[in-house]
Amino acid sequence: MKRNIQHELLTIQLLETSQWSYPIHDHNHFELILIRKGSGQHIINGNRFSYQAGDVFLLGPLDNHYLVVDQKTCFCCLSFTELYMGRLTTLGTDSWLQIRERGQTTTQHLAGSLITDPTEQQNLNALVDIILAEQNNLRQLVSNQIVETLMKTILSLIDRQLVEHQGVRSSSVMAASLMQRIGTYISHHITMPDQLRMDRIADAFNYSQSHLCALFKQQAGESINQYIIRYKLQLVETRLRLSSMSISQIADEFGFTDICHLNKLFKRYYQTTPTEYRRRLLVPSRVRSSYLQSSLS
Repeated sequence: MKRNIQHELLTIQLLETSQWSYPIHDHNHFELILIRKGSGQHIINGNRFSYQAGDVFLLGPLDNHYLVVDQKTCFCCLSFTELYMGRLTTLGTDSWLQIRERGQTTTQHLAGSLITDPTEQQNLNALVDIILAEQNNLRQLVSNQIVETLMKTILSLIDRQLVEHQGVRSSSVMAASLMQRIGTYISHHITMPDQLRMDRIADAFNYSQSHLCALFKQQAGESINQYIIRYKLQLVETRLRLSSMSISQIADEFGFTDICHLNKLFKRYYQTTPTEYRRRLLVPSRVRSSYLQSSLS
């Protein structure tokens, strides 16, 4: 896994992209990510969270992440080190305790965006915009009194949000355990469409369908049906790469209505059909085979 090393105490950048080009990585610093526009998936420590405009994510040094962009995304990334936090206060390590704790753990219990209230999101973005303006005006960020005052406010806002999330942590842990058990159930029955009906899954876990659906989406950032489809398609992709099964056989194995149904869903996620996907995989091997034959002749 790539590690992103930041030597500066504080950096800020505004990026806009239609495709995330960075590999999965962790950091030696904290990273506050503000989604300005767009939508997609933010994968943090293997957990997938949907994101949209306004969402805010805090990553600690132990977190790894990457993004899957669905709609062109503009985001602001504010990165700072623990040493920088120490420079901002004369109160020692008693300030922003929740953020400091995040530096020693991984993000497991936060269900998506750290801040969901639109007013709080606007306030945070307004503070960050002033820091961006300072940088755009070629003013240094470190040892800048205006920036330091803004950063103290930003850190206090984030720390307060972490405190509020602490109050629901125990229920979040229980929900995370339920998500893991549901994931195990789905993997065991992935080739049994009848067992993957919502009424069957709800009965298996003694929940009402509506409650289970709402809880799953809150934790996973997608519906149970979306999760099942995505998981099936990942297995389909593996079959295409590693087996000689026909497209029809693969569609039957995972309970797709027919090849057309599989083609439609596969193209939505992989931007190509299963047949074309497999054909592209065969091209390099054919090239290598031709090269070997010419070398031996």
